[in-house]
Amino acid sequence: MHPIHDGYNLHNYNYVKRLAADHELHLVSLEPLAGESQGEAQLPEDLGKMFASTCILPARSLVKPRGFRRVLGALSPDDLHDFDPAVYVAVLKVMEQHHIDLVWTAGAKMLVYSHRLGLPTLGDIADEAVKEARIDLSRAGSFFDWVRAWRSYLQTWRFQRKYLEHVSICTVVSETDKETLNSHCPGLEVRVVPNGVDHETYAPQGVPEDFPSLVFEGTMNFRPNEEGIQDFVKEVLPLILKQRPDVKLFIVGKDPIDGVKALASDGVTVTGFVDDVKPWVEKSSVFVCPLKRGTGIKNKILQAWSLERPVVATTVSCGGLPLIEGVNMEVADDPKLFAEKVLALLDDPKRRATMGRFARQTAIEKCSWELAMAKMQDILNAVVRAPKSRA
Repeated sequence: MHPIHDGYNLHNYNYVKRLAADHELHLVSLEPLAGESQGEAQLPEDLGKMFASTCILPARSLVKPRGFRRVLGALSPDDLHDFDPAVYVAVLKVMEQHHIDLVWTAGAKMLVYSHRLGLPTLGDIADEAVKEARIDLSRAGSFFDWVRAWRSYLQTWRFQRKYLEHVSICTVVSETDKETLNSHCPGLEVRVVPNGVDHETYAPQGVPEDFPSLVFEGTMNFRPNEEGIQDFVKEVLPLILKQRPDVKLFIVGKDPIDGVKALASDGVTVTGFVDDVKPWVEKSSVFVCPLKRGTGIKNKILQAWSLERPVVATTVSCGGLPLIEGVNMEVADDPKLFAEKVLALLDDPKRRATMGRFARQTAIEKCSWELAMAKMQDILNAVVRAPKSRA
């Protein structure tokens, strides 16, 4: 739930914020806060007030089987996400003290607890994981990489088959994720609720454009982000610099790995963590999203849209977005074509402004959290009416 710089925390926060006014919410979480390593973590006061009760247990290392038992469990779906008895006890305590109508399982790793509760359950996994595991398998560079990727793929596939069986309804953020889930979890009811964007918070503030400049934003130890921006600097940026040697690139986001830090140069700024990404995005001429892997909706693009930035992105980056190519964004997968589309926008300030206005209009009309909440409320009502899960 916190900090909300993380995309999935942002997803959860916006639903909780809107549900808290009309519903009694109780939180049990295994996510540690930044800088917390032991003892019970605390939510910020404003977030804590949204819940009738909270219990956040710091993650801890659990004892793993060893020797032959470890080998036997190497492909087990139960080995993918740890089951911590302390978390399960905390959930049971909440159920004993309060009347609970349904369990909202936020993320796949919490399914190992809701699996045992026997209550109507919403499995809000947001992003489907099997497709990403399949991509890792296809890109394995050596035999040992292939073995590790195959193990991860099989575990992920088996985990979803086992632990999604008990949920009343499963929610994801894109139609592609739904199609993948339906293919390997037959009988599972899957509904799509795209993420939204707070278009009031992400409203243009009149930050002057630092022309010519590009920006990419995201958590920089997240594999799709780190690989995407490294490939961009290697394959696309040199083609842009041939035509526009004065172009600047801002790589904005927390926890950059060494490979991302090494991209810094006279024309490339790697910021690391910043308190507010909005000024960096708003002052840039073009927002680039060169991801080659990943699932779900990219919040970074929704935010760039809301800030009236023209966007050039790969097909992978566009999942679940109501895009109109050439109107609210440009799409390109080939490095040369990607560079050409960026350069065309840099050469045409009027078109950049027009595309930015259409982008914000799309964000307001089709990508608001209010629209997402209306869909999610209908789903929650359906979950409550559903039979109890088979624990």
